[in-house]
Amino acid sequence: MQSVTPSEIFKLARTMTWKCAASGLPFGGAKGGIIADPNKVDRVEWMKSFAKMIKPYCPSQYIAATDVGTTELDMAVFAHEIGDMHACTGKPQELGGIPHELGTTGYGVSVAFDATLDFLKNLKEKGNDNNNLDKSVSNTFQILKIKREDIKVIIQGFGNVGSFTAKFLNDLRIKVVGVSDVSGFVYDDKGLDIPQLMRDMREKEKLADLSNVQHTYDVSDKDRIFEVEADIFVPAAMTGVINDKTAPKILDQGIKTIIEAANIPTTPSADQYLVNNGVLIIPDFLANSGGVIGSFVEYQGRTEKEAFYLISYKITKNIKQSLSDSFLKANNNPDTHPEVNVRKVATEITKQIVYRAMLLRKGAISVAREAYARKERVSF
Repeated sequence: MQSVTPSEIFKLARTMTWKCAASGLPFGGAKGGIIADPNKVDRVEWMKSFAKMIKPYCPSQYIAATDVGTTELDMAVFAHEIGDMHACTGKPQELGGIPHELGTTGYGVSVAFDATLDFLKNLKEKGNDNNNLDKSVSNTFQILKIKREDIKVIIQGFGNVGSFTAKFLNDLRIKVVGVSDVSGFVYDDKGLDIPQLMRDMREKEKLADLSNVQHTYDVSDKDRIFEVEADIFVPAAMTGVINDKTAPKILDQGIKTIIEAANIPTTPSADQYLVNNGVLIIPDFLANSGGVIGSFVEYQGRTEKEAFYLISYKITKNIKQSLSDSFLKANNNPDTHPEVNVRKVATEITKQIVYRAMLLRKGAISVAREAYARKERVSF
């Protein structure tokens, strides 16, 4: 992307580290970026050039995968240029790949959505939703008062991740009322016909192009997504879209839960503001880990079916465990205003996992044993 910076790449790489650790994958976590407009450059030549520059590190230290602006065909070019099919994942199926175009990331987001609702329902049924928690998290449980089929979801971003998130939520009979991209916002309070929308978007680059199709769509300005009422907000595009300017708007529109399908979509200050106001946030490195889990399965030479099974298993387990730890910590917090901060709790746990792995790989077995003798358990 033209806007990518070294700072952003560093933050994305760190997020990948937490993501791999939380998912129990033997990857260290990395990220690469190409400063270019993918629609204006010769994609094949640029990808070959990128591959030549980092070839000494592939695949021993770096394994590429598709992300914003890249496709399975780009990964095919990359792998051939490196001369090793293990140099990247997300390759076409013809090359033994599990392409992200199958929707592995979006599927994982829908699993995170489902697991979150199940956890909250079980917690409330056990009578643990109040305990020592005050109104700072009462907003979290409001979603349980809504019939599952009446929950309103809006998705910011309708590329690979956003569109497949919508598809798999639709499969769960969850109502997606609005989606947006850089060109516009499509909204229907009664729920969008997601299968029809995805069919209409074939061969189209942006939502604004829907003005030329037979089906009628209400396409408005992209920023209107922050002005409509909904229950769950799914950022599925670029970094920093939930910030000091948009966070108050999200709160005003009744958003109760945010499930981060994009990487680093929420700034730290906006995150704290929303948490303080009772919005439950499922962080990126838990919610959108379906892509890297699928990549791991591909790297092992396993099947698409195994990828989707492992995504479901790992994300369900991680979401429920991190929510359990977060609510437990909030209940045990002696402060007058406890907070359910899933990101903070999950990050602490993943740091422990990374720290232990670093010690073990250095051969510092006794140090690792001593360090973890004081820990009751390592979650995930």
